[in-house]
Amino acid sequence: MPARIQPARRRGAALAPMLATTLLLAGCGGHNKAGGAGDLAFTQISPDVFTVVIDPNADLPKTEAAFHKHCDARPSCTVYGWTDAAAAAHTVPLDDALYASLAVRYVAHAVGNDDMMWDCLRFRTAKAPCLPKA
Repeated sequence: MPARIQPARRRGAALAPMLATTLLLAGCGGHNKAGGAGDLAFTQISPDVFTVVIDPNADLPKTEAAFHKHCDARPSCTVYGWTDAAAAAHTVPLDDALYASLAVRYVAHAVGNDDMMWDCLRFRTAKAPCLPKA
């Protein structure tokens, strides 16, 4: 019986590099787009306001989950996201130009009502309401 197991192990070992390559190409390599809170760098710009730069091709449900996780332990939390680091805010309130370039806004309220709004022109698959654009 051990003789039958050996060829299967060798075949599995030969397939491992091909499987790893396939998973990396599919975005499953740990550096996937907004795969979790650890993949996003939240920058605090006021006590309860954070900015983040997201990939324009981000997985929206994973990005939303990362926002929820980041704000979960805070009584009040706002996250503003941009797809261009140069456009991200460094202070609040946001001026008109910063708001116009905003890709996503997430507000977690102490009473449990969360608001998520996406720039629906850039993120056509967004299920949340769209950011109003002037």
